[in-house]
Amino acid sequence: MVKLIHILHAGEKKKLIVENWSCKSDISLGARFTRAQQQLKALNTSTLASNSTEYQTKVSEIVKQLEICLEQVDKLSLFSSNETTEDYSTGELKLLLIHAYLGEVIQKQQGSRVQVLEQARSHYSKFLTLCKELEISEANPREPRDAGATRMQKIERYKQMRTMEQEIRQLEEHLAQETDMEQVEREHAVKLIKLKVYQVEDDENLLASELEMARQMEQMKERDTREPAKPDTSWRLDEHSVKLDPRTNQPVALPVFNDKGQPMRPFVLTGRGSERQEIRDRVFRPGWALPTMSVDEYLQQEKERGNIISGGGKEPESKQVDEDDYEALDAETMKQREWDDFKDDNPRGWGNRGGNRG
Repeated sequence: MVKLIHILHAGEKKKLIVENWSCKSDISLGARFTRAQQQLKALNTSTLASNSTEYQTKVSEIVKQLEICLEQVDKLSLFSSNETTEDYSTGELKLLLIHAYLGEVIQKQQGSRVQVLEQARSHYSKFLTLCKELEISEANPREPRDAGATRMQKIERYKQMRTMEQEIRQLEEHLAQETDMEQVEREHAVKLIKLKVYQVEDDENLLASELEMARQMEQMKERDTREPAKPDTSWRLDEHSVKLDPRTNQPVALPVFNDKGQPMRPFVLTGRGSERQEIRDRVFRPGWALPTMSVDEYLQQEKERGNIISGGGKEPESKQVDEDDYEALDAETMKQREWDDFKDDNPRGWGNRGGNRG
């Protein structure tokens, strides 16, 4: 029931005072939201195990309170894309956080992980959409392709979040000291929403990755349920002697050994003489790898594969210098002298460190 409605003649719109609005309860909308907000803050600092009954009871209670608040806000049609933050009171601005808090606390619930993550992402998406429509948050900047630029962007974003958290703590201290501080309370609400936008954007990326993994895990579980896996009997010495029923995957006959390795019935180690000899050869053999073929056999095999090139003509004969050609003789002599000088300047093995010095 609405107890108090003011008509704003300037804008010709109804201004609902949410602090005095209640539905099927004596608790006002603002008081219910504040209580759920405090309970969530206490839950985040709790030392209880997340799978304990007490913890899950608190989670369910917070979800219930926030869903009632959301239902009342929807009935009021409080937020509109045609308005800005200046059109709302401080108490009304705080109600923007309902979707963000629901997305946060729903993740703490147990059950189907896919359904939990999908519900959380849905509330996060609605929260970000409302903040963009009311121009509280800006459009996400485009991710830089350079890894260094991405790292610097994340560092700058982290610094902004830490600065906002410090400012929010200072504003909360001022609010705790004095009661009538409308401007400080409004600044606190706006900064709290902006900080939550940053946190939700970061959390949404993690939820997308976790949701993909959760879907894959559920698909694997469904596949395993439809097709039960056959028990692994490769470790057993008698795996070939154990026959399994194709309908139940259970052994038809009594196995040779039990789970402790004790024999259950008489058995034959090997069925054929070739298997006996093969096992004996594998046991009584050297500890190193023995050659499987001779050198000639290996070369013949490589030749058949085409890895050895054979054939070809005779080697070219060295060119003989005519004894009557004095110019050619002089050139050959100079060439030999230059070669001798080179060998004198560069002895054999020169430059090798501890190598083949001759």
